[in-house]
Amino acid sequence: MLSGTNVEYAHQYNKRIILESIRQHDTISKAELSRKTGLTTQAISNIVERFIEAGVVEIRGKQSSRRGQPAQLLGLRATGGYSAGLHLDRDHLTGVLLDLSGTALARSHQEWNVPTAEEALPQLMTALGQLLASGGLRQEQLWGVGVSLPGPIETGTGRLMSPPNLAGWNGTAPRSWLEQRLSVPVYVETDSIAAAIGERWFGAGLTHPHLFYVFLGMGVGGGMLADGQPFRGATGAAVMFGHLPAGSEGRRCPCGGTDCLETYLSIPAMLHDLTPDGGAPPSLLDLDARATGGDARILEWLDRAAARLAGSIISAKALFDPEVVIIGSRWPAGLIRGLTERTALEVRRREPKIVAPTCIVPATLSDDAALGAATIALFNSVTPYTEVMMKVK
Repeated sequence: MLSGTNVEYAHQYNKRIILESIRQHDTISKAELSRKTGLTTQAISNIVERFIEAGVVEIRGKQSSRRGQPAQLLGLRATGGYSAGLHLDRDHLTGVLLDLSGTALARSHQEWNVPTAEEALPQLMTALGQLLASGGLRQEQLWGVGVSLPGPIETGTGRLMSPPNLAGWNGTAPRSWLEQRLSVPVYVETDSIAAAIGERWFGAGLTHPHLFYVFLGMGVGGGMLADGQPFRGATGAAVMFGHLPAGSEGRRCPCGGTDCLETYLSIPAMLHDLTPDGGAPPSLLDLDARATGGDARILEWLDRAAARLAGSIISAKALFDPEVVIIGSRWPAGLIRGLTERTALEVRRREPKIVAPTCIVPATLSDDAALGAATIALFNSVTPYTEVMMKVK
């Protein structure tokens, strides 16, 4: 179904274009904004003045010029907007409160063990309340609340669709549940898409609108941004990266399949493989220290993991053609760096020569799917995308 537009929708799009352009630069003048966006100086001035009045944009001095009056330099005002993010997984709930610059004003963390939806959802409100209290903010000051969790998540409704890593959560609608209790917008995304958005705004994807994010947690996820926008597919189940076939050992996956990538690279899979016979599972920090010390068993595991991951990344590259592949995880930095380096070498050795070489880097935001969730509210308020110009009935 095609949809038209009108002047007001186009105006909203232009506002986002300007905000996004200001965000991508530390400081920028109105003349530079006009050159970069194609909008007239008068249109820029009208919109910018409203942003300044609203406290979202600030003047940061003047730019010296050989001719005429010095131009005012503009930047986003850190206190001009706030958002909260919550990351819900099988074993924990983390939260973060951000300002418009991406500075974390408060954080929270809670351990648990695969709770039911009835047990977990009230804890979202508790965590949000703790974040606001710690950050000294009121709920109405938020641009929105983002929630990231294992998917898939149905497009439009925000309902979970038989998530393999949250048994019993099928049909649960965290967004609707929160919207009934909050007075600000609520956004729900898979943890991999949330992490991808976080890297696009504040991390390794800042200059890469086409990026693929590999999320290694209790499961394995993939998040694709195409021209800066999340790619979700027809129903929201696109890029189920962790469920690509990756072996032949007969490992059963929570999705019902066998030998999915997730059964080899998730945190539970890694701990299973590296736990001594009859011994207690090691901690991630212990594995990191042993890898740094040259532990042969761990380094061999990383080699095997990289070989499996490389094959899946080559498939993703062939399908989506991202500018960069970002690998992020709850693993310690040393382990994720070791896996990334090995995977990059393996991909370089095996990928077809008909495609551009794949750039593979570690995430700069580490395990911050909560930060990615918080970024969603800012992203949806600022980032330009064509749907903003469509009439939605």
